[in-house]
Amino acid sequence: MGEGEERKESREIAEFMRKMTGDTVFRELLKRSHLTQKQVETLIFDVISQRDGVTLTSNQRAALRGVTKGSYIRTRKQAITNIQKSFYTLILLSYLGLIKLPQYQWFFRLSEAFEEKDWETVREFLGRLEV
Repeated sequence: MGEGEERKESREIAEFMRKMTGDTVFRELLKRSHLTQKQVETLIFDVISQRDGVTLTSNQRAALRGVTKGSYIRTRKQAITNIQKSFYTLILLSYLGLIKLPQYQWFFRLSEAFEEKDWETVREFLGRLEV
């Protein structure tokens, strides 16, 4: 990948993150998640930088993010670990009988509401999570 293409990727990612940080739903979900903004940015960066059949190296991704390769890899690993722990938490609760799948069918409906940009339904479902 040439320098011009790398700059284009970097601009695309920066623009996407500007949009996300201005998005109320994104900010609320991020605030309540187990991920930091840097971790989410790194995951998004991974996805964007691997499309169109072009895969950037870890060094290239780190350089575009303005961090060292070690920092980039560490942040990515922390994000993946947090996601895995979240899934294992849900599996544990299911194993213990504390949650049952039918009680969480709303999660799949919430996912559909996100795809359809049905923000009223999203607010309703997220309101159910408040303790």
